[in-house]
This record gives sequence, structure tokens and C-alpha cells, in this order.
Amino acid sequence: METRLMLMTFPAGRRRTQRLLPALLATLALALSTTAVAATRGNATAVSSFGAVVSQDNLQRQFLVKNGRVYRRSESNWNLWESIDTGLNGTAQVGVGEITGFSAEVYQDGLQRQFLTRGGQVYRRTQQTNNAWGAWEDITAVFAAAGQGRITAFNVAVYKDNLQRQFLVRAGQVYRRTQLANNGWSGWDNLTYLFAGVGGNAVITSFSASLYQDNVLRQFLVKGNKVYRRLETDLNTWQEISPIFAPVGRSPNARVAEPIHRRVMVLEFNPVIESHGSRRLNDAMGWRNPLVLEDQYTRYLESATSQVVQYTVAQRVRLDQFPPRTDGTVYTDDQYIACFRAKTCNERETLNYRKVLTDHRVCEKFNAGEIDELWLWGGPFFGYWEANMAGTGAFDTNGAPVTGTACQGKLNIMGFNYEREPERMLEDMGHRVEGTMVHLFGGVWRNGYLKLPNPFPANANVFERFTARGFDNTTAACGNIHGSLNTPVYDRVNNAWGYDFKNPNLERNTCDDWDRYPSLTGATTTNNCTRWGCSDLGWHTYWLSKIPKYVGTHNGLHNNWWVYMLDWDAVVPQ
Repeated sequence: METRLMLMTFPAGRRRTQRLLPALLATLALALSTTAVAATRGNATAVSSFGAVVSQDNLQRQFLVKNGRVYRRSESNWNLWESIDTGLNGTAQVGVGEITGFSAEVYQDGLQRQFLTRGGQVYRRTQQTNNAWGAWEDITAVFAAAGQGRITAFNVAVYKDNLQRQFLVRAGQVYRRTQLANNGWSGWDNLTYLFAGVGGNAVITSFSASLYQDNVLRQFLVKGNKVYRRLETDLNTWQEISPIFAPVGRSPNARVAEPIHRRVMVLEFNPVIESHGSRRLNDAMGWRNPLVLEDQYTRYLESATSQVVQYTVAQRVRLDQFPPRTDGTVYTDDQYIACFRAKTCNERETLNYRKVLTDHRVCEKFNAGEIDELWLWGGPFFGYWEANMAGTGAFDTNGAPVTGTACQGKLNIMGFNYEREPERMLEDMGHRVEGTMVHLFGGVWRNGYLKLPNPFPANANVFERFTARGFDNTTAACGNIHGSLNTPVYDRVNNAWGYDFKNPNLERNTCDDWDRYPSLTGATTTNNCTRWGCSDLGWHTYWLSKIPKYVGTHNGLHNNWWVYMLDWDAVVPQ
């Protein structure tokens, strides 16, 4: 067994050393050539709401919420669905948690209102007379008398009588209230029984109505990821229209697999530093905004994978504390700032993962299906692995598995540093890819980090072939996430085997041929860093874009390798 170096969350300017992966885990080896391929999880994609509005220009807009993303199409071009949730995330983020509903309606005053349902809260913004928009305001308190539980959608429709109906979906129940002639409101009525015969026993997540230009009312029900529609001319007939939305949010390339949607719980350890104006640590130190980093990371990853990998932050907890460590200590504000500035913080002490999982009921949420993985935010020296796992059968993705937890299945955990840029988050995922694929091949990665050039025997596995480096004794492929595709010489003295994203060396390689996987031709191109823009971000997105993401199977292996990184338990026989 080789020496294992702990990977910590280091500050800017420090080169992080990749731990050496075990050379052989024979007892865990998987005979891929003879193993049957299990099916992926059936409900990887989630449609949660759909609605329509006839805007003031007498053109219809339709809104779809799918995998926590908001899409809109306009009557002028029904073939174009555009993502419009950029303004709801990052620096301008509205609320926290997963977006489950988005709708709009033109009120009797001729001005439009838009409604966002996120994390169980309802937000509204109002169009101004100059066509600008007012600020988003939380109106959840309005619905206190309408049932109990989590709200997933709110919609408003102005009917033919010029009075509003408002529809609220809460904990799978549909409630309606009606505007009265004196501008008062009726009580909330539970209408759920009306939909018992539609879509079986699945859970309702949205109900909406819209009066179209033909003066005919349409009603839309979203139940169990399926969308149903009925017209007032035939209220007894619900028509499923879900196929209309199948292409939304996925690659138009038929070879590319459908999206894998994963819900994340975020624990942001970001204490208030009273000695620095009672600002959060990231702000007090001039570091980055975790909300912005999350938004950048998920969008870069989604783009690099042709929309196969789609993350939603479903639950978010911001903590006014430093994380607990395995030695039982917790930094005070002054201790942390002092050791950080003096560069004396303990680099070997790790996070007490079991305590964090227990204190925040992470395994309970994971077991209940509320979340699929956990992201941790913190600063330098917080003791996070870049990627690791907890739960039944957990293995080393880039850090030691967390043992002794209540997680029933494999919970992926990511450790992110808000001092650093989004490229580091992408690198963390790259190491998770490497660790997962190496485990899939029984621990065999003969051209892994810090190893001499690989002689590349005839039985080199497909991941070894994918990660062939410029200095290996074979034609280079894509190298590893540290960027060794075009590294010409393994330089022990200067450790020049990675982080060379601007390397001008021209190298013949097969990296672009992996876009044809599994039908590899061996075709080569000769290029250098200009292929990915000679930048840190460019390299990481380029490398991640080459991870196979295609439909079908080959030699007992899924052509979409991302299923192993995101849904191991569903695709690898236990």
C-alpha cells in the first residue's frame, strides 16, 4: 500500500498534492466484462410546474420548472425554450432551496405579476407602469390559512368574470380562493378530490389556469412529473401533454444521455466575525460569495456535460460557527484569523464528519430521499476532503470514507473553499471522477498521480486509456484533471506533471476521439493549450466535457460514465 497524503482545503497560492490512490484493491475488483448493467434511476428528471400567461402584447408565454430550473417559451417562437433563472441565483438570488414553481398573470390593472416558489416560500414581484419590475417580496404569510406543509406552487388566473382565482399547492393538496366583487376574498377550498382520477396516486406539485386569446380557459395539473391539460369545453377529459416538454433542458444530440438531476444539501460554515464589523468570514477576509460560486459551478458543469449533470440546491443551512474537528476543538474567531495570517493553522486536522452529519440530520434526509448529496462550504484549513463518501459501502472518491453513520447507501460529500475560484470546485469534481472510476476498475490506475510513465500493457483498462498523459509510453489521450495531456516530460525535480494549463507544447493525442465513445477510432489531433484557451477554467471544462456521457452500454459498462459519479447504487450491482 502506498503512502497516502491527506488532501485539505488549502488557501490560494498553495499547491495541493493529490493523494496516491491504492495500486490494487483486489477484493473489490469488478469483472466488468461479465457484469450485467443495472438500470439507472427512473425519475432522474423532475417536472414540478407548468403554466401560461397571455401578456399585454396579446402573445402567450409558457413557463416550465424542470430540475429546479425555470424555462420560458413565447408564442412568437414555440421551438425555443430559454432558461430564465439566471436572475434568480447568484448575487441576485431570491430565496433559498429548490425552485419548484414559477408563474405569471396580468392583473385587472393591466400590470403583470410574477410568482416564484422556492424552498417552500412564495415570492412575488410586480411590473411597474414604466415596464420595470419591483423587488421580489416574500408573500408566504398570506397562505397561513391554506393547509399545512411545504408549498410547491402558487398561480393566479383572471377568469372571464374579471375576477381572480388563486391556486396554491401545498403538501400535494390543491387549494383555491376566489376574488369577490367587493375585492374581498372567499376562504380557501380544498379541490384535491377533483383530481383523484388523474395520474394515479402520484403527488400533485402544481395546478394552474389560463384564459387564452380564444377566450377558452385551460387548466394544467402537474402530478408525478407529468403534465396534464383540460379545456373548459370538456372538463371531463384530461390530456397528458408531457412529451412536449421532454426535450427541454437536455442536449438535442440523441447520443447524449438524459439529464441526471441531483438535489443537494449545503452546509455553509461561515461564522460572523465581530472584530471585523460583524461580517461573515468570507466577506471579512475579502473572499468569494458561496451563492455565486455555487451558481457558477453548476452552470459550468451542466455546460461541460451537455446538460447531463444537473444539480439543485434543495436545502441550505448557513452556520455562524467554525466546524468541529476530529481532535474535539473548534476555532474561535481570533484563533482562526491569527493562525491563517501567520500560516500556522493545523493542516493535518480534519473535519469531524460524523458529528456534522449527526448534528444536521444529513443521513435522515438522505435516507428519506430529500437530498442526494452534501456540499460543505468553508475557508482554508477547515479540514475538508475535496470529495469523499459516507454510508453503506462508501469508498474512497478522493478522501477517506466516513464510517459509523446512519446513511443507507452512498452519500457523496464535496468540500468547497469560498476563498478560491470556481475552477477549484471543478477540479474537486474531476478528482471525484478519477476516484470513482478507479474504484470501478478495482483500484487499478497504473498511470495515476506521481507515478512514472506507464508502459501501457495490452490490458490497460478504459479509464487508464482515457487518462493517458503526454509523457506516458503511448499516444496521449486526455490526461488527468491536473492537466497532463500535453506535458512532454515527467520532471521529478520541478514536479512538472500537472497544473500546466498554459503549456505551449504540441502533443499528438486522442482526446477529441473520446467524443465518439464507445466507437473510438484512434484518430489523433496535434494541439497544445490553445485547444482549451490556455486557461485554468478552460482546461477543467474541457477535460470534464470529454468524460463519456452517452446512451447505451459497451462491454458491461455504461456509456454515460456520469451515472457512476452520481448514482452508483442504482447502476452497480450490490
